Amino acid sequence: MERSSMLRAVVIGSSALGLGMLLASLTGLELGTTGFDFHWHISAVPAFLIGAAVAAGYWRLVFRLGAGADKRSSRRRLYVASGFLILLAIAVFMYPLRFVAAERRHEVFIGLGVALGALTCLGAMISVAIRMLQADDAAGRATEAADESR
Repeated sequence: MERSSMLRAVVIGSSALGLGMLLASLTGLELGTTGFDFHWHISAVPAFLIGAAVAAGYWRLVFRLGAGADKRSSRRRLYVASGFLILLAIAVFMYPLRFVAAERRHEVFIGLGVALGALTCLGAMISVAIRMLQADDAAGRATEAADESR
């Protein structure tokens, strides 16, 4: 992936745009008479820039690690950055809950628990599938190497 500069630009650009717009949209979220309302705030501009910078920085860490530059410290930075993004995602997801009426919060939290369980199961299935494919790929390479040595 790190060899294609066009793909790299698309990945970085689209992630930066997405995270920037996500954070910018949160600045305009307000409780209205019929639910959520969005109102433009000048704070959306710095929120967008911060989100775009965070996403671009994250992908630069990923690509630097993929290029093999200083694996140990790059891997540690990537883990820290990934943890930060997970915490940011949780915070962004939970932020609109402050607008939920107190009598509805119990139902919302039950739904969130069900969604979390479903996503955990999906993540576990994807993880198992990736491990199986990696093991199959490694076995295929070992077989090819053994065939070539004959």
